[in-house]
Amino acid sequence: MKNILFLLLLMAGVIVACDEDKLTPSAPQEFYEFPQGDSDYDREFVAFYEKYNTQFLYKYKESDFRWNVTSYIPFYSVPADEAYVEKAYRFIKDRCLNPWGENFYKNILPMRILLASRIYSVEQKYGSVWDEGTQQWEYKSYNDTTNHASAYGLNHIAFGYTSEQLDELTPEEQLNTVGELNKSLIGYAASRNKIEIPAEFVEWYDKYRNNVWDGGEYGCGFLEYYKDMDAAYDFGLYVKYLTTMSEEAFKAWALSDEVDSSKDWDQASGTYKRTYAIKNKYEIVLEYFKTQFNIDLHAIGNQAN
Repeated sequence: MKNILFLLLLMAGVIVACDEDKLTPSAPQEFYEFPQGDSDYDREFVAFYEKYNTQFLYKYKESDFRWNVTSYIPFYSVPADEAYVEKAYRFIKDRCLNPWGENFYKNILPMRILLASRIYSVEQKYGSVWDEGTQQWEYKSYNDTTNHASAYGLNHIAFGYTSEQLDELTPEEQLNTVGELNKSLIGYAASRNKIEIPAEFVEWYDKYRNNVWDGGEYGCGFLEYYKDMDAAYDFGLYVKYLTTMSEEAFKAWALSDEVDSSKDWDQASGTYKRTYAIKNKYEIVLEYFKTQFNIDLHAIGNQAN
């Protein structure tokens, strides 16, 4: 009887282990010889690592980039063009990290910052596609590829323009890239509990999360649509826009009636009533950084333009 019980427990353990494996489909991260070269920027990376315990890597395997939960699987990357490694580092340091101040970012940096020449996602969609063979429009499935300036994983954030494309970015695209980096930095930190998302923000996130759809994100309190968005990603999105738009521009856009349009059915009056989800989440994020870190996000945004 004891032997049978032992076998049952052993089988249960195997089943649980298999289920856990499903949560991390890619190979474990590898650890590389560091530094990865002997140039001047390699020596700077060593100094940065010794001070902050964060490695800048421009040579890595795809499994390192994709080492995350299953929702990250549609994202892919191509390692850096080494001719642009130093320029990418300067951009990240000067445009993303420095405005936060060392006292803040030193506590939330990931283990790794991956320098990629390209980050992209692939999503299957359905729509009208021109068929060269039949010379007609046909409604069918197709793969839609989107490039991304930045992304974050379990132990890293990644920068997607370590290539000649960095030289080709317009001022507006550069500003969006800064915002994407800030979203990655804060989204990563929130997902790893290096910063704590206020409970009130999570309540607003939960309130409309199951109702959001592409094109209806504003009415649910979201500044962008992303189908796998969690509270950390949502929190990072607010930081993205607050740190790349002036206070005046942000309020004129995000708090307008056209954008901040969430509403709930009021049974008593028999009408819909505005709930101002974006305004509430915005005020929570702004107050959180002021209270916890003495950081004025509007001040960063005002200087970014």
